[in-house]
Amino acid sequence: MKTQNLNELPEQMHCGKINENQFLDLICRFVIKNYPVFGLHKYDEDFRQEVLMNLIEKKTRLIHQYNPDIGDFFTYLYCNICNIININIKKQIIQSLREKINYEECILELEEKEEKYYRIDYKNFELPKVPFKAAATVQPEVMQSLKDRQLKHNEKKIVILALKSSYYLTDEQILRICSYSGINKEHLYKLIEKCKETLDEKSIRREKAEERRNFAYFHHKRYLKIMAKLEDDVLSNNTVCKNFEQMKEHMETMEKKHRRSWSRLNDSFEKGHIYLRPSNQTVANLMGMCERQVNYYINCAKKDLEKSKIQISDEP
Repeated sequence: MKTQNLNELPEQMHCGKINENQFLDLICRFVIKNYPVFGLHKYDEDFRQEVLMNLIEKKTRLIHQYNPDIGDFFTYLYCNICNIININIKKQIIQSLREKINYEECILELEEKEEKYYRIDYKNFELPKVPFKAAATVQPEVMQSLKDRQLKHNEKKIVILALKSSYYLTDEQILRICSYSGINKEHLYKLIEKCKETLDEKSIRREKAEERRNFAYFHHKRYLKIMAKLEDDVLSNNTVCKNFEQMKEHMETMEKKHRRSWSRLNDSFEKGHIYLRPSNQTVANLMGMCERQVNYYINCAKKDLEKSKIQISDEP
């Protein structure tokens, strides 16, 4: 098919001589046969196939957005293919940059782990967490056992902290809590399961926060690398880019924006603001007490922790 015949295809389709599928098939045949015309000879076969797939996906827009009053169909098709090529090149650059950043981060993480390996207690290495089981309500005997047990101040404090940390508890830790407080193991498991029921929405929010943090970190690193490459290109070519300062200022602004977002979310994770833990009201209902008492026991635990830190710092 020649260029002149290609330009006649839209009119043939509107007249009903060919349908949309035949129209698209003829276009693809023309592109495959004349791919050097569109600059596709510079790319491998996989890239050319990706361009054709994108062209097929744009079938509806390709057919209905063409305006013969503006120019011939070949020019319209050429611009669309060039646009697809640029989009795919940009995707490849972003993917390559992402892989490079991930590779560098993996090396840094490995080096940090190698320095900290000697601190790991392998006895508790990768202990399994308590499996999640659906529990509609806490059975009356569980509540009654807590009342009959008449937990002391320190025992209540330990159980409340355990329920607040229910998502992260291991089997070994639960057994230690039961042996300390005297609570039946099955009863404590049921309380933990009930706490976990309330964490589904919080778990989704935490995953979204992790995605936002990772997105911000990637683009923070990405803009740093782009700025470094831009400066290297200008210095190596000994040329002055007219828009260099403007581009650099824009890159710095975007890098700072993503760095602030990444730092803010990281601080939230480090300070425990996005931990998965049930509300004080949930714990209060399970313990058969008011929310104010739960707050009191948590504050007592915080004070005990501060005292222990002071004592350790005062030791010679």
